[in-house]
Amino acid sequence: MADILDSLESIPDPVVLEKSKKAIACLRRTCALYPLEKIAFSFNGGKDSTVLLHLLRAAVAQQEAAKGSAGLGGMLSFYFRQKDDFAEVKAFVEGADKAYGLDVEYLSEQDFKKGLCEYLERTGVMAIVLGTRRGDPNAGGQDVFCPSSEGWPAFMRVNPILDWTYHDVWVFLRATRVAYCSLYDHGYTSLGGVGNTLPNNTLRRPDGSYEPAYHLADGRLERVGRVHAAPAKAPAAAMVQAAHDAHAAQPQPGQAAGSGGSAGGAASACGASQGGVAVPVHHDSGEVGAVQANGEAPAAAPAPAPAPARSGGGAPEAVSELTRSAAIVVVGDELLSGKVDDVNARFLCRELRSLGWQVLRVVFVPDAVDDIASVVRALAATAEVVITAGGIGPTLDDVTMQGIALAVGQPLVRLPGMVERMASYFGGEAVLTPAHLKMAEGPQHADLIDYKLADGNASKFPILKINNIYVLPGVPSLLVQKWGALKERLRDDALAPFRNATLRLSLTDETTIAPALERVASTHGLDVAVGSYPVDNGIIVTLDSKNTRALQAAVADITELLPGEAVVALERDVDSLQ
Repeated sequence: MADILDSLESIPDPVVLEKSKKAIACLRRTCALYPLEKIAFSFNGGKDSTVLLHLLRAAVAQQEAAKGSAGLGGMLSFYFRQKDDFAEVKAFVEGADKAYGLDVEYLSEQDFKKGLCEYLERTGVMAIVLGTRRGDPNAGGQDVFCPSSEGWPAFMRVNPILDWTYHDVWVFLRATRVAYCSLYDHGYTSLGGVGNTLPNNTLRRPDGSYEPAYHLADGRLERVGRVHAAPAKAPAAAMVQAAHDAHAAQPQPGQAAGSGGSAGGAASACGASQGGVAVPVHHDSGEVGAVQANGEAPAAAPAPAPAPARSGGGAPEAVSELTRSAAIVVVGDELLSGKVDDVNARFLCRELRSLGWQVLRVVFVPDAVDDIASVVRALAATAEVVITAGGIGPTLDDVTMQGIALAVGQPLVRLPGMVERMASYFGGEAVLTPAHLKMAEGPQHADLIDYKLADGNASKFPILKINNIYVLPGVPSLLVQKWGALKERLRDDALAPFRNATLRLSLTDETTIAPALERVASTHGLDVAVGSYPVDNGIIVTLDSKNTRALQAAVADITELLPGEAVVALERDVDSLQ
């Protein structure tokens, strides 16, 4: 199991690396508190459960008492088989079981309460390790160590990744290069059963196929593909069937544990069956679902009927809701000292948003190689594209190239193509000084992107691209010039721009509009982002979406819910709240 310990060191995001170490420490403490044979891992094949599998392997590898032991060092593992499990889920769990020697016990009891109680009574398990995260629907009130509820046998729920985010999960899985269920490569972002799970429409391409789950820019939309229970002839059921038919028609990768895929479907944490307290239900993350006292799943909370555009099947809307993610790193001591006002980040955010890209992070860093490397490495693992601005000139404080080279693990070299262009621009290689040649340096495998100036001539200063990182200058006029070329590379006909509605209110007390905002967010939150910003002469409410129909509906709802005469002005597609 030393392989997973080595893989952990490749995690580029220091936050995720620290969370991983904290989770492993939690698991080691669990192994110290309970005999290994009295600890059970609820493995459901979902992305969160897969993260937990490898954190467990790391924790067991560090336990001296488990050295040389197979699987999880004597720890038990179980999986609840359900009639509506995805075939990909079953295949992944079985493949992981074989690959890692988990000795998974496959439980077929369809009544979760009965099945788990029998398992606990038979095995004497004292603690169950789960992949619950705080964003899960039934994670409320849980802690990392959470005793079982009243009415259940005494055991401890252990939630090592409780504070992880959706993006944390994918940074871990991709950085460690472990296998996960193939469904995640076909647009599924949260897995339940065949009857209640669709691909995430946010990831849908115009041709009807889907982006992989790790391309989901907004983690809040993780569960968009989950639908509530419906009769067989209801629209939701028809949509689910259409989505699965479309998915089945696509070529699928292999399902072995080493094929690069992971899925959902297993028992989760325990709760009580009395007084409305939850008992386990199976789905993606090992989250705790709700089951009635008789073991039957309660009726799902009413949900709006999905619009055709959000279904997994049928013809796509003319406007796609697909979103790509970007991050921006602005380099410069002068910005952090407040001596210079930044205009580059604001410009890039507006431009990217106009192309339909979502900016996940804007990070300002000093002229320090290690700081630049750390931030760029972390963002490159999370966002599809990282754009840096500043720090690429000829002086001693221009160290962006050094930082990026360190981030991507490539040596900093003098790029022949850059030297050639420099010589052409400055009048021959003989006149180039060390300062000139510094501007010709870059990571060894950098790509040079040439572009034409306004006069039609090719620029002698190309854009450098290293993996998914684009390097731009810090001088605003030069950044705008180079952006014109980069913009065309990032333009994607599959992406619709974000649209917005801005309501300027005469009110000054945000507490008076908070209930209305919560109501609109609850109704339209999967499609529309709602924001509120107090200003000197009132409040500005913003609604942003790629779905024009949903935006219009949200505007109508918020206008109706706000106090009469409160709306002073309604503006469309503004790029500034000033």
